Amino acid sequence: MRVRFFGGLSVDTGEGDATVPGRGQQSLLLRLAVDAGTTVGYRALAEDIWGLDTPDDPRAALQSLVSRLRRTLPAGAVSSTPGGYRLDLPRTEIDITRFQDLVAQARATSDAAPAREALALWNGEVWTPHDGFDWLVRDLLEDRSHAERLVAAAPAPATGPFPAADVTPAALTALVGREVELDAIRERLTTDRLVTLIGPGGAGKTTLAVETARAVADSIVVELAPAAAGDVWTAIAGAVGRRIRLPESAGAPLTAAERVAEAVTGRRVVIVLDNCEHVIHEAAEAALDLLRMSPGVRVLTTSREPLGIAGEAFVDLGPLPPADADALFAQRVRSARGRVPDDDDERETAQRIVRRLDGLPLAIELAAARSRTLTLTEIDEGLDDRFALLSNGPRLSSQRHRTLRALIDWSWDTLSDGERTALQVAAVFADGIGAADAAPVARAFDRDAAEFDALVDRSLLVRREGRFRMLETVREYGLERLREDGNEVPFRARAAAVLTRLAAQREQTVRGPGLRAALAWFDANDENLAAALRTYVDSGDRREGIPLLRSLLWPWAVRERGDDLRRAVGEFADADAPLDSEARVVVESLALFSASFPEAGRTATVTPEAYAVRRAELEAAAAAYPSEVTALVAPLLRLAATVILAGGGEGERTWHVEVTDDELAEAPPWSRAILHALRAGAAQNSGDMDALGVESAKALQMFEMIGDPWGTGFASQLRSEWLVLADRLDEALAVIDRSGDAIRGLTSAPDLLQQEAQAVGILLRLGRLDLARRRAADIDRAAAADGSVRALGQARMTAAQIEIAAGDGDAALRQIERIDLTGQPGIPDQFLAWIDAQRAQALLLLGRCDEARDVLRTGLTRAADSRDHPIIAIVLLTVAGWNAAVDRLDRAEEALARADAVRGGSDERAPFAVWVRERMTAGAEVTPAPAVGIRPALSKVDAETLLALLD
Repeated sequence: MRVRFFGGLSVDTGEGDATVPGRGQQSLLLRLAVDAGTTVGYRALAEDIWGLDTPDDPRAALQSLVSRLRRTLPAGAVSSTPGGYRLDLPRTEIDITRFQDLVAQARATSDAAPAREALALWNGEVWTPHDGFDWLVRDLLEDRSHAERLVAAAPAPATGPFPAADVTPAALTALVGREVELDAIRERLTTDRLVTLIGPGGAGKTTLAVETARAVADSIVVELAPAAAGDVWTAIAGAVGRRIRLPESAGAPLTAAERVAEAVTGRRVVIVLDNCEHVIHEAAEAALDLLRMSPGVRVLTTSREPLGIAGEAFVDLGPLPPADADALFAQRVRSARGRVPDDDDERETAQRIVRRLDGLPLAIELAAARSRTLTLTEIDEGLDDRFALLSNGPRLSSQRHRTLRALIDWSWDTLSDGERTALQVAAVFADGIGAADAAPVARAFDRDAAEFDALVDRSLLVRREGRFRMLETVREYGLERLREDGNEVPFRARAAAVLTRLAAQREQTVRGPGLRAALAWFDANDENLAAALRTYVDSGDRREGIPLLRSLLWPWAVRERGDDLRRAVGEFADADAPLDSEARVVVESLALFSASFPEAGRTATVTPEAYAVRRAELEAAAAAYPSEVTALVAPLLRLAATVILAGGGEGERTWHVEVTDDELAEAPPWSRAILHALRAGAAQNSGDMDALGVESAKALQMFEMIGDPWGTGFASQLRSEWLVLADRLDEALAVIDRSGDAIRGLTSAPDLLQQEAQAVGILLRLGRLDLARRRAADIDRAAAADGSVRALGQARMTAAQIEIAAGDGDAALRQIERIDLTGQPGIPDQFLAWIDAQRAQALLLLGRCDEARDVLRTGLTRAADSRDHPIIAIVLLTVAGWNAAVDRLDRAEEALARADAVRGGSDERAPFAVWVRERMTAGAEVTPAPAVGIRPALSKVDAETLLALLD
C-alpha cells in the first residue's frame, strides 16, 4: 500500500485506489501516517483528530473510526497496541515521511542528492483534512527550505529534472555550447517555480529556452514578441489552445485566463514566456497568475530585465565562452562556404572576429554568413568602424545592443534597395511568411519574391517548414528602420490588406474537403492575422477590417475560440454602419446573436422590441447578399429571438430551429447540411426522436457528399444517438467510429474522447465488455497524454460506466472518486449531473440506497437546471433504479416512463436499464410500497416534479 498527501490524498492498495471517506477517518489516517510503524497514543490521536471538539468518550470514538478505516484499507494495515494504534506501513511508502527521512539524511551528510529526491516528491501542496494539522505543514515547509538550500549550494546535476519530451519546438539553428547555462536553468527549475533567463538581445535567450523545453515532458512555448499591450493573456491562451485545443465551456463563456487555468490544472508543465521586456508589467502579472493556477506549473521567462516578482530566480546569459564562440563561428563558416578556417592565419583572424563581436551568438552567425562572399580578413576589416564604441570602457554594457545594431547595419549596407524593402516587409509578419504566400506578399509591396530567397542567402531570413522566418533581433532592426523612415504604419496597413485577401481566399475552402489545409494556414498565420486586426483597430478604419474578421469567423468557430470571436465582434460591429456587403451582414448578425447570450453575470443589452427591428434589417440584408453563411442568418436569429423572449424563464436554453421549406430549398448545400444538423440537435434535446432520425440522416448524408470532416463528425454523433435508440447498435458503432476518424486533429482531445466514450457505451449495450475495456484503456492513455481535467474526467467516467455494466459498484466508485474538479471554472451542470447519476448507480449496486437518494437529489436539480434532455433521462433512469431497489415499483415505472418521454424513446439495452428491469421483475411479487401520485405530463422536467419521484 502507498499513501500520498502531497497534492491531495491518495491511497493505492495495490489493487486500485481506495477512497477514505469522512474527515474523521482521513484525520486518523494522516496522524497514524506521520508516525508510521510507531504506536500513536489515544490522547495524541484525539487531540489531532478533534482538537477542542473531543467527544465525551474519545476512546470509544477512536475505536469506531479505526473500525471504519480498517474496512477501507488492506487487512492488517492498522494494528491495536497497548495504549493506542499503529499504521503498519514502511515510511518509504508514505510520501511525507519519505520526504522527511530524505531531508534528514541530506542534512546529516550534506549531500544534495537525497535533498533533490525529496523535493521531487513535493508535487503539490500538503493535503490536510482540517487546520488542526498546521503544525505538520510548518514542519514540512521547514524541511523543504533545508532541502532547497542544500540543492542550491550543490553543483548542478548531470541530467535535467524532467524526462525528455517526444515533441519540442524546432530550433532555428543547432545549439553550440551553453551547457553550463542549460544545467543552471534545469537546476533552478528543480528548486524554483519562476526562472528568468536574462541577457542582451542576440545572446540566444530564446534558443536556450527552447532547448530547456526540449528536456521537459510537458511544455508550452508562448511567443510574446508580437504581443501588444493588453494581448499577453491572448497570446498565452493561443499557445495553450494550439497545443491542447480546449473548447469553450458549455456554460458561461470563459476568459483567456480561465481557459488557461482549465488547461494547466492537474498538469506538471513548464510554460515558457519568451520575450517579455516590451510587455514587462503584463508578463509579470501573467507569470504570477500562472503560478497560482496549479502547483505543478513552472514558468521560464526570457527578458532583458527582471520581472520583479518575489521568489524570481535568475540565470544570466552573457557572452559565449571563447572556446564555444570559436566553435560556433567555425561551424557557421563551414555551412556558408563548405570548410572551416583551415590555416593559422585564418584561425587567428576568426578568433579576433569572435572577440570583437563580444561572443554574442547572433552577431557571430551573421558575420560568419558573409564568408560566402568575403574573406575572413575582409570581414575583420569591415567591422573596424562599427565597433569603435566598444572601446569606451564603462559604456560597454549599455552599448551591447548598439554593437549588434552596428553589425546588422553593416549587413544592411550590403543589400540592394529591393532586398532592404523585403527585409522590412518580413519584419511586419510576426509568424513569418508562408512560401506559398511569398509572391502575393511581395507584389503587395511592389517587390519580387526572389528577394526573400536572397535574404535567406544572407542569413537575414531562414526558410524552415515552408515558411520564411526572421531572427528576433533582425526583425527588431527591420521595424526600427521602418520607424526611422516613418513607414511602419503604411507597411502594417499593406500587410493587413494582403493578409485580408489571402484569408478570404483560404476561407472559401474552409467548408468542405479543404478544411484541414485551410485551418493549417490560419493556425500558421495566427499572430499575423491578430496583428492585422489590431492594425485596423489602431487606424480607426474598422470598416476595412470587417472582411478579415468575416474570414476568421468559421476557422475560429471550428477551433472553438469563442472568446476571441466575441471580443473581435465587439470591436468591429457598428449597428449604425450600412449593411452594404456580405461580410458586414455576417458580422452584424453575429453581434446581434451574441447579444442574446450575454456573458455570465450580465443581462442582455437588447430589448425584444429593438431585437425585432434589427433582426428584420439583417434578414433583409442577408437575402440581398446570399452566401453559405448568410443563408444561416434568418434561422439563427429566429432561434436567438426565442431566448430573448423567454427572458430567462422556462424556455431558456431550449433551442428550437425554425427553417422554412423555401429557406432549405434556396440554401447552398453546406448551409442546408448545417440547418439539418441544427434541427437534429434541437430534436435530440427536446426528445423528438422521429425528427432526430430524419434530420440526422439528411445532415450526415449531405456532409459526406460535400466532404466536410467537421460537419461529418457533428452529424455522425447525432446520427449514432438515434441509431442507439432505434436498437441498430452495430450501425451506431460504425457511424461513431467514422466520426472519430473525421474529427481527429480538428477538435479538442476531450471532445474526441467524448465520441470514443460514446462508442464504449454502444459496445456495452452489445454485451462486448472485453472490447469496451480495451477501448476504455485507449481513452485512459489518451487522457493521460492530454492531461487536462476535462479529458481525465471523461476517462474516469468511461471506466466507471464499464464497472457499472460489470456490476462492480466498488470499482465504479473508485473511478468516480478519482475525478478532481477542484478549482475548475465553468463546469457545466450537465457534466456534474452525469457524475451524480453514475455515483448513484454505483451506490445502488452496493445496496447503499439512502446515500444514492441523497446524491440523486442533487443530480436531479442539476439536470433540470441544465435543461439537457439526454442528461435528464440518464438521471431519471437512475431514479427508477432507486425506486426499484426500495420496492416502489409504481414509481420506478413512472421514472422509466419519464426517462423515455424526455429522451424520446426507450434505451432498453443500456446496462443500467437492464439492471433496473431485472430488479423490477424480481420485485414483482413484492407488495409495492404506497406512493403519492404525481402525474403531470411525463415530459415535464422542472426540478420540483422530478424530485417528487424520490419522496
